Amino acid sequence: MERTGWGQASIAKGYANGFGYAVEKVAGVLTQAVAVLPGEEVLDLCCGHGVVSHQLVKIAANVTGLDFSPAMIDLSRESVPEGRFVEGDAMSMPFDNNSFDAVTIGFGIPHLPDPEAALDEVARVLRPGGRLALSVWQGKGSGGAFGWLFDAVGAHGNVDVTLPAGPDAHAYADTRIAFPALEKAGFVEPDLKHVASQFLLNAPEDLFDVFAEGAVRAAALLKAQPHGRGADIRAAMAKRVRAEGIHGTDGWLVPMPSVVVSALRP
Repeated sequence: MERTGWGQASIAKGYANGFGYAVEKVAGVLTQAVAVLPGEEVLDLCCGHGVVSHQLVKIAANVTGLDFSPAMIDLSRESVPEGRFVEGDAMSMPFDNNSFDAVTIGFGIPHLPDPEAALDEVARVLRPGGRLALSVWQGKGSGGAFGWLFDAVGAHGNVDVTLPAGPDAHAYADTRIAFPALEKAGFVEPDLKHVASQFLLNAPEDLFDVFAEGAVRAAALLKAQPHGRGADIRAAMAKRVRAEGIHGTDGWLVPMPSVVVSALRP
């Protein structure tokens, strides 16, 4: 489901347009967490449309990006011509041992069928003394856009629709899950920082469209709702934006909280 969905150019562009502002807000924290120096080799794993790669190139790192989505790779190559981007599998990467000084994973962990296998691979390609940093959106109960989505579906639709099996999208925002997984892969000194990010919307009703057009599992959840419930869910989400969002000259800011988890390869 994930590979097929993210491979579609329309979804890749929908994510870049809808999530891009929020992703950019987190990218700086992610790059700071790996403490990259000019000239160092950095792997931007699950590089998406290249936001983190762009930040890394700005500090003169030598960037290699990998993603399973050819559509995302196309967007990365277009936006970050200085980088090297390859299509590949995060759980079986085409790189030699000890190839990189740092690895970033910007919101990619939830889209992998076996995150722990990917962490093992990161430990393999990362040089001793190198750092890994990954970002994850916070979900239900976070007071942000994902929480508003689930609240609206719970009130006006069905949150228990059957979707293909997949990892918990927000699991690695929990230290009780993220830290043991990192330590199992051989990492030390795990750390977690909360990052206050936001969506930027032209109109309150656009929050529904961000998930419907720029995500895979969330879009499937919305598409599977009983007939007519989609309009009710859209209206409830828009009402939440008007009540709790911030309206400014550029549009509506909606909280989209995330975390950045980092660790050291000894």
